[in-house]
Amino acid sequence: MTTMPPQNEENQDFPVPPLLNSTVDDLLAQIEHEAKCRRREARTLRRRIRRQRRQAQPLHLRIVRTSTTISSAGLAAIGAAAFVASGVMFLLGDMNTAKNLLAFASAAWSGAAGVMIFSRR
Repeated sequence: MTTMPPQNEENQDFPVPPLLNSTVDDLLAQIEHEAKCRRREARTLRRRIRRQRRQAQPLHLRIVRTSTTISSAGLAAIGAAAFVASGVMFLLGDMNTAKNLLAFASAAWSGAAGVMIFSRR
């Protein structure tokens, strides 16, 4: 705060603009904080718009999206189980079964990737 010259024996304080009291680092920190707040607000608005779009979708599209996710996860889990079984068969010495299970695992993983890729618009 600064004072003006006395008038009628009273001192009148007037505020100094914050730009004059702050350093460049303070200004940059304030600008960065405001930018983060705006980005956070924009992110929440985009999330709210996505949720509203999903809720407005017809039931059959929601069912397709859910079944796509479940089937892709199921195929990935089956592929992982077949891969582990293939390793066990390889350690036990049954090479033909190990190769067949490895081929099955790769087919299941390919199917999981294909379901996710081709289910998108």
